Amino acid sequence: MRTARAVPKVKAISRHREDCKWAGFPKRVGCDCPKQLTYFREGKLHRLGADTCDGAVAEKKAAEMEAAFDAASKGEPTPVPAGKLSMTLDDAVKTFIASRNDGTRTDKRIRILKFDLGNFSRFALARGLVNVADIKTADCLAYKESLKGHQNTRAKKIHVLIGFFRFCVEDLEIVSRNPAATDSVRIAYDPTQTPKALSNAQFETLLASVPKVNGKTTDEQRRKLDALVLLMRHSGLAIRDAVTVERTAFTNVGNGKFKISLHRAKTGKPVYGRLRADILERIFAGANPDGRFLFIDSLPVGERAMDNEIAKWGTLFSKLGACADLKDEETGDAFDFGSHCLRHTFVFACICAGLATGDIAQLIGDTEATVMKHYSVWIFARQQNLDSKLDAMLDAKPLAAAAGK
Repeated sequence: MRTARAVPKVKAISRHREDCKWAGFPKRVGCDCPKQLTYFREGKLHRLGADTCDGAVAEKKAAEMEAAFDAASKGEPTPVPAGKLSMTLDDAVKTFIASRNDGTRTDKRIRILKFDLGNFSRFALARGLVNVADIKTADCLAYKESLKGHQNTRAKKIHVLIGFFRFCVEDLEIVSRNPAATDSVRIAYDPTQTPKALSNAQFETLLASVPKVNGKTTDEQRRKLDALVLLMRHSGLAIRDAVTVERTAFTNVGNGKFKISLHRAKTGKPVYGRLRADILERIFAGANPDGRFLFIDSLPVGERAMDNEIAKWGTLFSKLGACADLKDEETGDAFDFGSHCLRHTFVFACICAGLATGDIAQLIGDTEATVMKHYSVWIFARQQNLDSKLDAMLDAKPLAAAAGK
């Protein structure tokens, strides 16, 4: 019976290009194809990019990483303060995740922690860093510089990293300081980010992409997704309120209109709105044919169960965004679609229609201060437009002169 190695054997292999004469022989590292480092640990095959096409460099990195694993197995990592214990980064991450998976956090949050810290582990291993004590502030700074995406997205990833190392310092006691908790590594949140609203063309593209959402998605889920997209766009409801909406929330007020009445889950504030009868008819056509709720069979019991239910619908919206492949109409860049874009689209339409911020707040179940905070860019643009019209009116010929007086 084969037993697991106490110290993983790290090998350098080639990822041969199609035209390489050694294609089909990955152990041949004498060519100029990209190199990988591979090893088995706890029955799982791990692959890391070696960041080189030089076979000698890759083999040196493999030897250094194997030596680091060997040192860790003997309790001989980079020197740590007396009384401290050594632990590999992989093991520390697993321990951290297990400590957070205690029922107080949603499955979505646990997945985010696993994803972010998994990426950091691969980044560290590619630099030959196996043990937590091997990681210095300079390594965290290099990781920060490697991150892509919006400033606030990168800030959240660094926040996760800081929390992980705080756990290593305070709970595991395997290092004496937090290498990520420095001003040079932290990324400040940007409070001025502009909300994203869909144009009419983008919204039509989104709806047309619903049938393309596949994978494990059923026809019933696609019908409900189409209805949910319509509801959120034309009501401004947040995803949790839309998913759990009840039939009794809609009242026929005549003239081809229906009133929406409910309380927003996040704020407890009442939500008011109206829908055209033809829009609501299409929503009902895709929703549950009967029962108390339009999109769910029953209300999940407990906060975590509720969050996990909403997370499932959030995943469907992510799939829809990927299928639609929306582009920014001004720059041509990828449009990062999420369910909240539909709420933003509704608010943008309200602002363009000239509704006051207090009225918009009532429609979406928020405070006027919250509306001003999140949509100040659009509100300011409308005010600038109004100022221009007022200036044009003031610069025109006075009414008295125009009347011949």
